[in-house]
Amino acid sequence: MSNNLLTIERAFLSIPAVKQGLKLSEYKTLQRNVENAQKKKFDHIMDLSKVVLTAFNWFKSAEGQAICSEEGITWSAEEFSNKVFGIQKSYFYKLTRAGKLEDHLITEFKLKCNEVEADGGVANRSLEALLKYAKEVEQGASAGGQGECEGESKEGENEPQVSTRPQVVMSFEYKPEGIKIQVMSDGAVKMSEGTTPEIIKGFLNIMLQSL
Repeated sequence: MSNNLLTIERAFLSIPAVKQGLKLSEYKTLQRNVENAQKKKFDHIMDLSKVVLTAFNWFKSAEGQAICSEEGITWSAEEFSNKVFGIQKSYFYKLTRAGKLEDHLITEFKLKCNEVEADGGVANRSLEALLKYAKEVEQGASAGGQGECEGESKEGENEPQVSTRPQVVMSFEYKPEGIKIQVMSDGAVKMSEGTTPEIIKGFLNIMLQSL
């Protein structure tokens, strides 16, 4: 149930017959399952980042390089990530960066995600979002230190926040033509593959004629 409800709307959604008809209990259960799955996936990625970082550090160590030299192996970091783990360079560097983060920062990120979800939002609980959050914390700490010296620091000002995933706010679908258009909360518009402006205009004309 959204937090942005009028009193009359909240009362309406609290009626047993309405709750049953709208499947609110089933929705809440499934939504919790989705959130728990996302939490577990994120935790697995964090575990993966530690393993990848440890492996790469060993590879760069004197012991690792000695064995590589003996076996004629001369991999770059990109070759290491691809040949050992089968992952691309960009994702590999994201994992190693995450693996270096302090545990308390990861915990803070997860707690802020929980806060967003508790308020009815959809937190972007991902590797990319974590690294963005960590960067903002680092920049905030640097700026905060300067502000204290100058007497300009304010508690809670520019506090890093977790990003949220865009949600569908409007959706149109015309099955005979396979047209599907979604307007996201961030203003982006998603369209089914092969949809052209001409098709959309025809679709809108059909909608207008049916009014």
